[in-house]
Amino acid sequence: MQEYALEYADYWFSLPHPLQTAGGCWIVRAGQNEAKPNYMVGPKVINQTSIHWILQGKVRVSSNNRTIGLSKGDLFCLFPKQTYTYETIHESDEKPLKMVWLAMEGNQLPYLTAQLGLTTDIFWLQEIVNSEVANALRSILEAVSQPEKDALQEQSLLYDLFWKMNKASTRLAPTRKANWLDDVKDYLDLHATEHIRIEDAARLVGVHRSHLFASFRKKYGVSPQQYLQKIRLTKGASLLRETVLSVTEIALSLGYPELYSFTRSFTKYFGVSPSSYREKMNGLNW
Repeated sequence: MQEYALEYADYWFSLPHPLQTAGGCWIVRAGQNEAKPNYMVGPKVINQTSIHWILQGKVRVSSNNRTIGLSKGDLFCLFPKQTYTYETIHESDEKPLKMVWLAMEGNQLPYLTAQLGLTTDIFWLQEIVNSEVANALRSILEAVSQPEKDALQEQSLLYDLFWKMNKASTRLAPTRKANWLDDVKDYLDLHATEHIRIEDAARLVGVHRSHLFASFRKKYGVSPQQYLQKIRLTKGASLLRETVLSVTEIALSLGYPELYSFTRSFTKYFGVSPSSYREKMNGLNW
């Protein structure tokens, strides 16, 4: 590492490949350092999202009127256009602060940081650097330090790092999103014509099936099964009106195992059989 006034450090600056900018997240610059006792950065702002992983020592970080002391295994995230300051916490028996950082851009970054639970108010995570995360960081630094860069490899390693951090974060502090019922509804909307079970949706959001059932019914006025049926049959009615697909083709396209079960459900829901519904609608259109 090269010596600077406040640290020993390596820096790598990237010009992203079109493959990377066509995606949602890419590295702008990367670095690693060993801080001197008087190490301090800021107050300043940056235009990218920069995550710093602490490999050794302690650091005090201030941003958005909050200050937190962090140590080995923790990370902090600097969000764009937020003022921040960070400095080493130097104690006589404390090892020097060592960090690795990646500054990134891309439209996916707000989603990636939010999935980790990082916000401008809670801009740190503790005990996140396990062996998997540390190995992922080493692999990225090795890739970005090469004179001939492989954009596809770099992207693969970056997403692998976020995946491993997400695993570590979930294991340390499993939490349920406040809007988990909306996620269940979106899941049912997306997969309504496929062979899904309510148990699959419950597993997705981490709740028991009975709790999902009661909560969903309270919020939306119908059970999850009734909601699925409504989506399928409403779509079926639309296909009967707007296409020349046979009733059997529509039944199978909606996820029904055969014609009879679709006809029975459709007739019970709309009061007429699929064939009669089509004839009635065609007559109205005429």
